[in-house]
Amino acid sequence: MNSSGNKFYLLAILAAVALLVVGCSEGESSSTAIEVTSQVAFIYSENVEDYNWSHLHEIGRKYLDEQLPDLGTKYIQNVSVGDAEKALRQLAEEGHKLIFATSTEFSEAVLKVAEDFPDTYFEVYGGGETSDNVATYDGRMYQAFYVAGGYTGEMTVSGIIGFIAPEPTLEVIRHINAITAASLLVRTCEDISMRVRWTGSWNDPEAERAAALELVDLGADVLVQHTYSPEVQKVAEEKGIRSMGYGFDMREFAPNANMTSIIWQWGWYYLRRVNDMLEDKWKAKAYDGKVSTKAHGRGIVDMAPYSYDQIPHIMEAPPLKWRITWNETVKDSFDGPVYAQNGDLVLAKGEKFPKGYIYSDMDWFVEGVVGDAPGEPPEKVEGRGRDVVCR
Repeated sequence: MNSSGNKFYLLAILAAVALLVVGCSEGESSSTAIEVTSQVAFIYSENVEDYNWSHLHEIGRKYLDEQLPDLGTKYIQNVSVGDAEKALRQLAEEGHKLIFATSTEFSEAVLKVAEDFPDTYFEVYGGGETSDNVATYDGRMYQAFYVAGGYTGEMTVSGIIGFIAPEPTLEVIRHINAITAASLLVRTCEDISMRVRWTGSWNDPEAERAAALELVDLGADVLVQHTYSPEVQKVAEEKGIRSMGYGFDMREFAPNANMTSIIWQWGWYYLRRVNDMLEDKWKAKAYDGKVSTKAHGRGIVDMAPYSYDQIPHIMEAPPLKWRITWNETVKDSFDGPVYAQNGDLVLAKGEKFPKGYIYSDMDWFVEGVVGDAPGEPPEKVEGRGRDVVCR
């Protein structure tokens, strides 16, 4: 081979190596396939530096590193559905003992790869199927929104609460319904409404700011967000009103306005499951966590810690009661009575929706929501409604 050919061959090898390094998109705690020092690994569908779903899980991974500094963790970000199997195989072949796939869309790849690595444990967020070495995990976030409604309902003076939402998915709709139902419950017979504005995206600061400002102009004195950027919190701080964050603790962006944030505590769950693995107690199960009890930090969904400067002590009683009730009984925040947006009683007191209904069919709004939902509520029912009749 001539000298120019040798140079071309060398450049080709270097280019291939460069592409391989860039394609992995590993975090700072990653290690090479030659010497793996980490026991636990994560795959993310997005860039963890942005405000998104993966960012929330990355907060959990960092918490895990802080609690178990000798454990060692690794992550691969920007993993598409098509590349998920390859990424999972890479991590399993490197010898990681426990691998978390942080998106529902990875479920199929996890189940496939797990068959070839029976001694490796896998967990997938929101997955519908488990196996001997595959577990799933999720949380009943709507219950945390219901708890939050105890605060938003109490804190509004104008009676108008603004809700900034990404898109009308079943998940978002049931969360809007939960916080609205609770807000009305603590202000029975008062004119309380939840005004909804859609941004069309989970992270669009410009659209979120515009929606928040519009709601403030309508008279909203409490803003709740179901989006990932902190722009709504910044608007509340600028306007001197109150706010509720989502996903992670957003107080730093609105130290005076922010009451608390409705958060996913992935770190709490990851630490539990890693300890199970280390103690040889890990079992494949479908975990669907409830809202944390009175002490913060004891559930997969929770409210961020707050002070009485943010939420007056006198307003704590109903939300704290709800927390304990849901963890010690089978009571649910969507137990009857439930009224539809048009005022019809659609679930009588003491009744429950069919199992899975709120996850598959609740595409309509409850009473108190001002906005459009894609679906229609159930037919009006006869039976016991509210115990208090408003006149």
